[in-house]
Amino acid sequence: MDVEFLKYQYEDAHDGIVVKSKFKLGVRHIQMIYMFVCAFVMGTFRGSIGIAVLAMTDEARQNDTYIKIHDNWDKIIQGTVLSSFFIGHALALVPADLILRRIDGKAALTIILLVNGALSFTLPTIINRGGWIATCNALFMMGMTQACLAPATQLLISKWLPPTEKNTCSRVVYGGVLLGIIVALPVSGIISEARLGWELVMYSLGMLAVSCGAVCCLFTASTPKNHQAIGDAEVEFLERALSFYRKKNLPVPWRRVLKTREFWAVACAHAACSAIFVFYLVAVPAFLKVLNASLKDCAIYTVLPFVTMWAMYVTTSPTFDWLSRLGYVAVIANLSYFRKLINAMGAFGMAIGLTILPNLVPDWSNFVIIVLTATLGLAGLQLSGFLKTLTDMSENFSGTLFVMSSGIASIAGAVTPLATGLILGDNEADLKRWKIAFLSLASFCVVCNVIYTVFASSERQEWDEVRKRKIVGYHNVSNQIQLEDLSHKKLNADSDIY
Repeated sequence: MDVEFLKYQYEDAHDGIVVKSKFKLGVRHIQMIYMFVCAFVMGTFRGSIGIAVLAMTDEARQNDTYIKIHDNWDKIIQGTVLSSFFIGHALALVPADLILRRIDGKAALTIILLVNGALSFTLPTIINRGGWIATCNALFMMGMTQACLAPATQLLISKWLPPTEKNTCSRVVYGGVLLGIIVALPVSGIISEARLGWELVMYSLGMLAVSCGAVCCLFTASTPKNHQAIGDAEVEFLERALSFYRKKNLPVPWRRVLKTREFWAVACAHAACSAIFVFYLVAVPAFLKVLNASLKDCAIYTVLPFVTMWAMYVTTSPTFDWLSRLGYVAVIANLSYFRKLINAMGAFGMAIGLTILPNLVPDWSNFVIIVLTATLGLAGLQLSGFLKTLTDMSENFSGTLFVMSSGIASIAGAVTPLATGLILGDNEADLKRWKIAFLSLASFCVVCNVIYTVFASSERQEWDEVRKRKIVGYHNVSNQIQLEDLSHKKLNADSDIY
């Protein structure tokens, strides 16, 4: 294998020498395409659930459809139903990450798809015969299984990809969830206006998930060795590349992390961002409907903020990373201040947008869409700030910190539909109640991000320090471990270090 040493950002808790090869495309990339499709399908569930609940409670469709309309579900019941999915996701997120990393990744991913597909097929019957309580149980189970998606995907990526390809492919695969949300919102809105309405949305999701589960079961493998179509050359390449790159056996300092106020400061910012994201996903379509938009238009207009958020994040995050690595930021300000400035521009911009929105009169519909889109778009800027603080705080446990922060943030997101439903009650057309909902969310955003601004820090934490070994080319840039470019001659000259 023709190899050369290169610069590479380590993921947390890994050590070794990273190499790259001239071996380019292979079966491993086809496996990543399958995983991207699986993530996309799971994203369609999250993007469709809010539109489906809105469609099944639309009393205007009573005489225009073959299916049952549950117009007796007020906003409190709707909020409870929607929250059940996100509560299941939040409660299972951390346990799933701890357990599924030791289980077969292919089996876990296949089970996730098949369970969600089966539940989606049976949801119309559960809703029509079991009522909203049975619906909550089904969506709770669906949310718990979807929480297993990330650890199962991460396990497969660690088995299938060399270190030089992990970052890029991981971003592509995980981006499938957001793309699924973006595609599902308008499509579910269009399908909901058909004669079979919301039931057709559920059956479509079920067919999509079951089909993807069958493909995952038949055409993927847990490891390269178990794949029937892969060549010996690619298997050898992957084994050689991964043999140089190993995971450190480090115990996670759970108690010390939970006692760290800097971690909780980041978790607060994460919680505010998650609450706004879920609010847009499940409540904004209902708000637009109050402004006399059709169900299809509500879904189409809702997708614009998510596209803007994605575009903002993919452009600002690499730019800020590049600036921090070059050291330009250190000349102007401390890295912590730089992260806080970026976060503040996004967070307080969102708070201003949420404050303005309920004060707009219904006749200004175009301006409402512009403010809605810009408000969530700023979340992409905020993500470029506080999420990077986690990697600054820890070189060995940044992935674990992200999972813990995501679990806390998911709880805030899960409470959002329920809180919105309690505020709106049985009069969702009352713009004064919508104003209270928007202002409450804006206040929560401000409080959480003030806590982040005051207490967060990009300094490496004491509990992250481990007994260090002297390794060739081992140095720290912006609190992230990298390797120098080394020639074979320099490696031989420094071989006495090992």
